[in-house]
Amino acid sequence: MRMIHRRALNLATMPDDERDPYYDSIRRSCCGAAEHIGQSPDNAAITANSMVEFTRAMVGIIEAGRG
Repeated sequence: MRMIHRRALNLATMPDDERDPYYDSIRRSCCGAAEHIGQSPDNAAITANSMVEFTRAMVGIIEAGRG
């Protein structure tokens, strides 16, 4: 969770149009980790997408707090 929070803090400082590659990196990393612990590729993709959506939501919360 701390890693995701740190990434969200960093992403919140970036322009919206520069964030997608970082979200893709989070997705790939989480998918690989989920497969490594035994999730099927389909479930790993679902897990990774959930983590990206969680990170996006956290970025939104951080931005709202700064506004």
